[in-house]
Amino acid sequence: MRKSHVQNTVGPWARKKLGALERYLEAYHRVMQNQRFKLIYIDAFAGAGRARVRTQHGNAPSLDLLIDDEQAAAEEQFIAGSPVRALATGRGFDHYFFFDADPRRAAQLERLKREYPGKDIHIETGDANTGVQKLAAHFHKRPYARGVAFLDPYGPHLHWKTVEALAATRKVDVIINFPLAMAINRLVKRDGDIPEKQVILLDACFGTHEWHALAYETEGDLFGVDTVRKSEAAAERLLGLYHERLRQAFGHSVPPSLVTNTRGNPLYFLLWASANKTGIPIAKHIMEMGDRVALPRSGLSPEPRG
Repeated sequence: MRKSHVQNTVGPWARKKLGALERYLEAYHRVMQNQRFKLIYIDAFAGAGRARVRTQHGNAPSLDLLIDDEQAAAEEQFIAGSPVRALATGRGFDHYFFFDADPRRAAQLERLKREYPGKDIHIETGDANTGVQKLAAHFHKRPYARGVAFLDPYGPHLHWKTVEALAATRKVDVIINFPLAMAINRLVKRDGDIPEKQVILLDACFGTHEWHALAYETEGDLFGVDTVRKSEAAAERLLGLYHERLRQAFGHSVPPSLVTNTRGNPLYFLLWASANKTGIPIAKHIMEMGDRVALPRSGLSPEPRG
């Protein structure tokens, strides 16, 4: 495990996604303040709650990391405080659900119960996909519940089934950190020779194998031999695929916001989706505060569904 991960540090770019989350939660609470709903906050891959921001010199993660180190580097990004920000923002939620696979981070999250004694905080150690899916399945028992889910995976570890489960509730807005450049696009090898376990991982992430046909092109040489190579537009196509599926699952989404590192290299995209169109202006405004993203024509249509 990387030293920076053990020491609970994050890159400076983490401020951007956490700032976007905080602004959305503040606006969400203003909209819901006169409503009688029970509000629920879900933080999958929640991390430890707090972390130190690294300087851009000397300890920034290398772009040549192997996938295990790469996932650990991505993991460092989200532990900058999404649970704490949710606890401290606006009127607050009635119930908080934090999920993390690492018992050490979960133990640090337990401290939040002492810091916020008036909050109803639930912490679960284990696979966030399993935990969130189980929670979503019980939403039908909470007719007056509404909520926000922050889905900030370590790498391509957020399963599409988890996203679908939240969409099926028709009650939860989602903000997703989609680690396209940091992890997903790097798994899509140029020669198409992807280990089976990584193919399974990508299939689970997208909820379909369609990503493969979008990422690769077949060309014939002078001898009639077909060669498979990665498309120059692979990253854009994969983002378009994921975003369109998100729109179809929830009904409403807005163009994503790009988050880059200190050198301007793309890391991941923030995406928002909801079954309720009320949040569209808020989400659109917040996403427009970041770097705009031009989706391919096969991706998100310019107008959300009614």
